[in-house]
Amino acid sequence: MRTTQRYSTVAIVLHWLIALALAAEIALGFAMPKDASGFAAFQLHKSIGITILALSLLRLGWRVTHARPAPIERGVTGFLAAAVHVGFYIFMIAMPLTGWALVSTDPSDIPTLLYGVVPLPHLPLGQGVNGLAGEAHELLAWGGLALFALHVVGALRHHFLIRDGLLARMGGGGFVLAMLAAVLLLGLGVFAYEGGFSQRAEHDHATDHASDHATDVHCDGDQQTLADDGHNHVHEDEAEDETADSAEDDQQDEETVAEAEPEVVEPVGPPPSWAIQPGGTLRFAIDNGGTTLKGSFANWSGSIVMDPDAPQSAKISITVDLASASLGDATQDTMLWGGDFLDTSSHAQATWRSSSVRRISGNRYEADGTLSLKGKSRPQRIVFTLNGSGKTRSVSGSATVDRKAFSVGTGSNAANLAPSVNVTFAFDAVS
Repeated sequence: MRTTQRYSTVAIVLHWLIALALAAEIALGFAMPKDASGFAAFQLHKSIGITILALSLLRLGWRVTHARPAPIERGVTGFLAAAVHVGFYIFMIAMPLTGWALVSTDPSDIPTLLYGVVPLPHLPLGQGVNGLAGEAHELLAWGGLALFALHVVGALRHHFLIRDGLLARMGGGGFVLAMLAAVLLLGLGVFAYEGGFSQRAEHDHATDHASDHATDVHCDGDQQTLADDGHNHVHEDEAEDETADSAEDDQQDEETVAEAEPEVVEPVGPPPSWAIQPGGTLRFAIDNGGTTLKGSFANWSGSIVMDPDAPQSAKISITVDLASASLGDATQDTMLWGGDFLDTSSHAQATWRSSSVRRISGNRYEADGTLSLKGKSRPQRIVFTLNGSGKTRSVSGSATVDRKAFSVGTGSNAANLAPSVNVTFAFDAVS
């Protein structure tokens, strides 16, 4: 016996869209990293989940309002087939709802932007629901895998054993088999890609660490560890033996003093002013549970009055537009601008003003000053180099900022953040 009655085109399209989305969603849920390196995957997981919810509700509405082919099996097998279909509808609706509830009641209060564009409000649920929502979400995931397996086995049974033409209802035997293969390959592909994400992130972190260290050596040279006088500490290579570090630092201190003292030159006239040229960069990086979060400020400006040969008379000030900070992800940026972090609605700018500038050696300098951020002012040291001569100089430098001194990162979302933020800058200046 062969059946030729098909589902409607809308039902067929919705069926395969949901199947493809489910394959990607389940694979992503099992494979994505559970630490900070999985943030982007987690945001995508939420977006696909809400998409599945919307498509499933549309599919259910279509099924209720439109006639569907009559069942071709009765008895126990017919009952099991119907039960699997009902189970799928429960799974496709309950799974994203429990995920939504889980996100809405999580203490971290991470906002959701669907595909980085559309904000999704939290459900009005208390945090006491969080544990139950998490357990239900995980159980539903395993139940969905079981339903998926039963559904595929049932379809293959009808096609290869009974040969009743059942697959024609969803687009024809060849088409259905091709779509099943696509669903399987998509799921395996997502799982394999996200499964290797942690290793890639770990490798990238190691590479970034080596790169950052090389940059520090280039920018800072043999700068001494900052004394415990309220200034922030510049990190030395952690792999060095502490005793050797101490001895080496003492030797560097002596060499620095010996080098710096003869280079003090009294200015013969007012120091020149330098105009910061467009195209400069102001970047920041911070460790988040083993993963480096990197961002930048798009808008900042400065005033520089300095004679490179007589830096003791220099006056430098930098103003940063905090709302221009970005980590490259819309959801993370919203959190970054919020009250727990930069609080840009109440504090639009951060400023740094120098109090003293001195030459370390050659073209390397060190400047002490005051950083004002989120209504707090604290001493802050920066180090920088000047390359070039005459009226054009290339400037590059770095600083290590203690975020806790400025109450940046006060909520549970900052639990894994390191206390120090590494800031780097580079620009050209013309006098």
